Amino acid sequence: MERLDLDLSRPPPLPGTVEECHRVIEALWRALGEFQQIQARVEELEEQLALGSDNSSQPPSQDSTKKRAERKGKRPTGRKKGAQVGHPRHERALVPAEAVDEVRHYFPHGRCECGGSVAVRGFRPHQVFDLPEIRYRVVEHRVYEGRCGWCGQKHQGRLPDEVPRGQMGPGLVAWIGLMTGRYHLSLREVEALLEEQWGLKFSLGAISQSQIPLQAWLGPVYNQIGEAVRKALIAHADETRHYRGRSIYWLWALTTDQMAYFLTHYSRGKGAAGLPFTGLPLEVVEVPAGAGGR
Repeated sequence: MERLDLDLSRPPPLPGTVEECHRVIEALWRALGEFQQIQARVEELEEQLALGSDNSSQPPSQDSTKKRAERKGKRPTGRKKGAQVGHPRHERALVPAEAVDEVRHYFPHGRCECGGSVAVRGFRPHQVFDLPEIRYRVVEHRVYEGRCGWCGQKHQGRLPDEVPRGQMGPGLVAWIGLMTGRYHLSLREVEALLEEQWGLKFSLGAISQSQIPLQAWLGPVYNQIGEAVRKALIAHADETRHYRGRSIYWLWALTTDQMAYFLTHYSRGKGAAGLPFTGLPLEVVEVPAGAGGR
């Protein structure tokens, strides 16, 4: 049957026939059914709002704003805020005098208000720690070339083996590895931090490619940690799935109370725990074409 829309801003209509009375009754009946559903839903929501960490297993972090406002504060103890009497002091130890970069002296007035002279007998140290102005360091390696005065043959110098062939030195490469590995920064975040903190501008491609040598640099140290953990009297091992694209590997963890050794391996078997470093390539984020290094 048709739905009868009621305009409550106007006087109620008075049906003139039995059929119209039936239509009004049916519309009111449907409206009563909808009202009962809404009322049940409101009661359900009110029950949910009434639940909190004080009357359910819900953690306090999920309490509603109302519940948080209704929380009872701690009973006042009458003690002042902060450290209490007898509490051990936790202060930064003073840096030895030979390790201080600069010393500034502040003396009292030489003459007292009474007219007598003031004799200096000691001082109270106040050390302020601050960060220096950060600037990158550039070393220019000039490779000269020459020509023999008799036969005309060209001769050219060569860079020492310890000089990086790229534009990033080992300190910068290690810093990028620390930011991406230990602190989980993305390449774009490292790119922005390099420019903001150090004033260096490198493309995403250059930052990504700079991490390739880290595997060879850290390989010997990595293997030493693995050998030390395996020789420990007590070590705890566990594994979990590790995805490289569409391939599934297993990330193994072998830990002691002092060291943690991680190994990415194709096998889930216990034999993987006794294997040395498998040489799986360090995961380097691919950069789209056109974003090459500077």
